Amino acid sequence: MKKMLLYIVMTFILFVNVFAAEDIQVVLEQPAVSEAKSGDTFKYNLIVNLPKNYKEKYSSFSVTLLFDSAIEVKSTKLLDEEESKGKLDIRETSIKGKNQNIVTINANDLSVIKGYKLNLEIITKIKKDIGSSSNLKNSFVLSYVDKGGETKSDQKNLESSTKTQNGTLSIKDVYQDSSEIVGNTEKNASVRVAIDKKVVANVNSDEKGNFKVENLDLKEGSLIRIVAETKDKEASLDYIVKPKVESKKSTELVTENNEEKDLYSTIKTLEKLTDYVDFAKNLSTAKASNQNEKRIRAAIASAEYVVVKSEVSTEEINKSLEELQKSIEVIRLPYMAGISKDKFAPNEKITRAEAASVLKRIIDDKAIANDTSSFKDVEEGTWYYDNIVFVEKEGLISGYSDGTFRPKEAMTRAQFASMMANYLKLEEGNNPISFKDVKEGFWASKAINTLSSHGIMVGKSKNEFKPNDKITRAEAATIFNKVLDRKVNKSFLDKYSKNTFKDLNRDHWAYYQVIEITAK
Repeated sequence: MKKMLLYIVMTFILFVNVFAAEDIQVVLEQPAVSEAKSGDTFKYNLIVNLPKNYKEKYSSFSVTLLFDSAIEVKSTKLLDEEESKGKLDIRETSIKGKNQNIVTINANDLSVIKGYKLNLEIITKIKKDIGSSSNLKNSFVLSYVDKGGETKSDQKNLESSTKTQNGTLSIKDVYQDSSEIVGNTEKNASVRVAIDKKVVANVNSDEKGNFKVENLDLKEGSLIRIVAETKDKEASLDYIVKPKVESKKSTELVTENNEEKDLYSTIKTLEKLTDYVDFAKNLSTAKASNQNEKRIRAAIASAEYVVVKSEVSTEEINKSLEELQKSIEVIRLPYMAGISKDKFAPNEKITRAEAASVLKRIIDDKAIANDTSSFKDVEEGTWYYDNIVFVEKEGLISGYSDGTFRPKEAMTRAQFASMMANYLKLEEGNNPISFKDVKEGFWASKAINTLSSHGIMVGKSKNEFKPNDKITRAEAATIFNKVLDRKVNKSFLDKYSKNTFKDLNRDHWAYYQVIEITAK
């Protein structure tokens, strides 16, 4: 009867593991499962505390919780917030051969989060009898991308438990047959130590907050409870004594470390596959061939199946990711390039030859004009010759009255609007914008009104279009993306794009537009 009572009391003691990277704090509230039997159920709460400025500071984050092999996840439920597919997802899976359950909170669009805390309730079942909760090894990985595009990932093993109020308190790991407890808390604090609910010592911390309790006889599974107090601060800690550590051969340690690295690598790849699925599903296939469209649809379906499978192998994940990436590459083509390998020149003006070449690439990159140019300054053998001939013969662009095209001259906003309107062949939309500097009768007024009514081109101000201003390469990139229906996924680009342009900073207004049109 005494043993049963002890078990019931310990079952409802709550242990809190805290892990913070930067100022995102991850907390795992877990029950004490000492003496738990196979089939027993327990509730865990995975809590992510977010700072007040998290939407300004971070683009996305994910928390992956890896349960000990003795624990089976039965269900999950997000409290207080709502899941949103592709934006805020909860995923449960396991890796074949590892016999461990994985739960992931994936936040790719922070705008859908209403508050400053995510609380995931996880119901679990014990798969085999547990002598001591210190035998369990739960761990999690916190990954995030900040607004500067920097990606970080931190791993934390959760073996001991700490619960603090407004003070600090920590102890070194305690093992069976240890005779002392060594810790640190606030300076000059009163420290009370209880073992299995019996107070065994009252000591004070020194000027540096250090304290030590000696002459103890500690057994595996014993519950240590420590409370430290000063006049204005308090902290408490719960800890279960670990089994005695036996020495292992170096080869065994290397094997364990390699297995753990492989497991976390697999978890990260699964997270990457999930991100690629979400990205691919929103990818425009308007310019894709029937064959490539069918290929990416099949790749998405296959990857979605892998992501939601209750058990999946590393090989399946890698194979699915590779095929999905290849399927995306043949559709998400780079329609613009830099003026050199490491320079895009976003604020420089786009030339008429460059603009014509991008449009030709959009229409048909492999097409050959098989004709000659009517423009006297477009010479055969130049890099842009075929491109200008092609768009000219398609009736998309015109030259000047003197018979020149002026390929190296910067293109005006009116000329660009005319070229794009000729290509799109749209009727004027229901929401035309009246620009005071685009008078009726202006040669490009219809093109400007049509594009602005569809939101493809906008004015330089509320009621001015500035038709004779030269258009920049960044502005052109933005418009080409709209024409191609290429949506910018900032979270995905922050994680996986590779910006090779030294003159394109992340704080540039068109940073993501340039990365997207160049398919970086």
